[in-house]
Amino acid sequence: MSPLSWAAVGSIALSWYYYFGKGNKEMGLFVGLWPPTFLALGSYFKINEIHDDVKALSNPGSTLRDTVQEMMQNRNR
Repeated sequence: MSPLSWAAVGSIALSWYYYFGKGNKEMGLFVGLWPPTFLALGSYFKINEIHDDVKALSNPGSTLRDTVQEMMQNRNR
């Protein structure tokens, strides 16, 4: 899981803690609004990564094999 996914899970737990554990419903609801933002940011970064991969595949003059090997090397860094 990515750090943003962990942040979403953590904020859900923190929201439950405030809402049910401490009885602070306003703070629980406020913190409960964070997970969609974290997940949206994670989706945005993943879409950009896929976009870059597709763009690399469409480079004229490069072979598919070379492009895929380069993508795999970039992912391993």
